Amino acid sequence: NKMKLCEKSGIKLIQIFENEWNDKKDIIKSIIVSSVGKISNKIYARNCIIREVSSKESNKFLEENHIQGTVGASVRIGLFYKNVLVSIMTFGKSRYNKNIEYEMIRFCNKLNTSVIGGASRLFKYFVRTYAPTSIISYADNRYFDGSLYEILGFNYISTTSPNYFYFKLSSNKLESRIQYQKHKLKNILESFDDE
Repeated sequence: NKMKLCEKSGIKLIQIFENEWNDKKDIIKSIIVSSVGKISNKIYARNCIIREVSSKESNKFLEENHIQGTVGASVRIGLFYKNVLVSIMTFGKSRYNKNIEYEMIRFCNKLNTSVIGGASRLFKYFVRTYAPTSIISYADNRYFDGSLYEILGFNYISTTSPNYFYFKLSSNKLESRIQYQKHKLKNILESFDDE
């Protein structure tokens, strides 16, 4: 509701969880600087080399530069400027909608870097190379407004209701509900009863 009220008033609201600020402060600062258009390190995608990236390199880049970190992906495409990875987009089979062939799972640039035209170049490469029949993606409204998807040619479907997390007191961390699916509980809870 707060997000919707701000949007109606022309205010861009960014909502940050305490554990994100504690653990990923540099990523959050980069998102804020980018949101207000103050990134000074600008690179044009046309000056970059595009190539597919190993799982190891992708994971490292996403952990260092994406607020949600890494997640499994079968296709990982990067833009390299002077042989340094500066932008990445990853794809895999759709995780939540089995009627869709692919999901664009992650996209981000190197911290404090704007790769102008980077998302379009990466997306066009994926479409040209893999010829997907359908693609879906999701934006975290706490940080982003989804305008990138319009640029890429996506059609807006809906806004989902807010997600929920579990709070793990011993580590002072928010944890994804995906980690606590019923079939996983016996392996992660200190005390588990099948009943």
